[in-house]
Amino acid sequence: RTRVASPAMSSAAVKSTGGTPGKDKKAAGKDKKRGDKQDPLHDPVRAIAYHLRGSKGPESRNARLDDYLRIDYFRGKDLFRLLRKHPGLLDEYAPSITGKPTPANPGIKERDVQITEIGERLMRDGYFVRIDRVYEEPRPGRTRRVKFPKFMKTLPRQMQKFTDDGEGFYGWRYDRPMSWTAILLSCLAAFAIVLMCLFPLAPIWMKKMVLYTCLSILGLFFVVFVVRTVVFAVVWLLTGRHFWILPNITSDEIPIDEVFSPMWEFDDLDASGNVVGRIGAVKRLGLAGALAAVLVGLYKIAPENTKAINIHKAHDSILDLFDLNDVPKGITGSVGKVDPQDPAHIAKMDRMRREGAGAAAGAAGGAAAGGEPNVTADGANVTATNATEPPVEPSYAKPPEPDKPIEEMTEEEREAWEAALAIHKVAEELRKKKEAEEAARIAAGGEPVVQRIKPASEFVRVVPPRREEPPRDPPPPETPHPDDAETKAEL
Repeated sequence: RTRVASPAMSSAAVKSTGGTPGKDKKAAGKDKKRGDKQDPLHDPVRAIAYHLRGSKGPESRNARLDDYLRIDYFRGKDLFRLLRKHPGLLDEYAPSITGKPTPANPGIKERDVQITEIGERLMRDGYFVRIDRVYEEPRPGRTRRVKFPKFMKTLPRQMQKFTDDGEGFYGWRYDRPMSWTAILLSCLAAFAIVLMCLFPLAPIWMKKMVLYTCLSILGLFFVVFVVRTVVFAVVWLLTGRHFWILPNITSDEIPIDEVFSPMWEFDDLDASGNVVGRIGAVKRLGLAGALAAVLVGLYKIAPENTKAINIHKAHDSILDLFDLNDVPKGITGSVGKVDPQDPAHIAKMDRMRREGAGAAAGAAGGAAAGGEPNVTADGANVTATNATEPPVEPSYAKPPEPDKPIEEMTEEEREAWEAALAIHKVAEELRKKKEAEEAARIAAGGEPVVQRIKPASEFVRVVPPRREEPPRDPPPPETPHPDDAETKAEL
């Protein structure tokens, strides 16, 4: 749009420059720049558009316009309803936009005339255009059209008119300037993304808090959906009606603040309020019986009875899955996790066990002799509380546990279980024999030998299939090094 300078501004410019043509152009350019900067304050059309485009304007949604453009749009009735509730906006902007003063005691008709003229002025200046929904019929399975469709189309030029009854949709072509709040939120979003990238370095308690929060939200959604399904099935079986609790919880066409409104609703009513799609009682009972028969059949042909879920084991499995055990973390992952079969770890645990048993025996001997308790090199008193406790057996010394009770095992599973016990027994005998030899050698004054204790599964020898290797080229002849003593003698 081109701006026309007011006569007062032009005369002021001429007077300030002394009537010189070159100076008149410079003054006019300065006045034009000054007017552009103050345009939202002095232009009533842009001022009211700025107000309506914000969060206090009519309810708006985002849709795809003509299959290639994303646009925000609103309904005309929402604009009428908003301006009727805020007559102060009409008293402030309507006289300057329409050129007519506001009546002393305006009624609804006078207000509607002002709103219509404001809408026509906004359309004429290109702030929004008239659009309409692409699909006129409701979606399959629905009896009513959606309130805010997601696919819109632009109406022809001859239909670009703001209606005085508030019907139709209007798409915004005007965007508000970015505010400092939006800039701050953008910076916070970028900072949040950086924190997400650094999440592997977060402490364990923070990771667990995030995990428990996500699991709680998922559990809440699961409970809500199960309750909705059960209530719908019971009401449909008894009455044949479609009754939903939180009907908008799965809809992607409404904002988050309208998910819980309404709390319940019958979804089988047409536009006139009549019930449609009701099924007879005999058919409902037949469908319920068929579904129950299918469930019973699936239960009968199940391969085996599953064991009850252990909450503690499930919790530990989830922590192991996400690597959330209480160990320190580094950039590359866990730094405090040890391998139970590591030779250094096994030697360290055996040495600590022997030192604890020797210290406890010494303390018990000193207490029995009536003397002072033994004192270690660093000055710490050794108590005799562990003198009577049996030695701690390692985890691999215990026999493997069956997956199910022995009475419920099949013949093949029982044979496999007995074979596993036999292998474990042989492995335990070898382990105890090696421990006895190691103890005797240490008693004779030798140093402990770090040896990896193999699990029972490694005692079963698996012969790999023989594979024929392709013929290789003969190795090259060895070339004597010139610095070798024999080579020097020969030379």
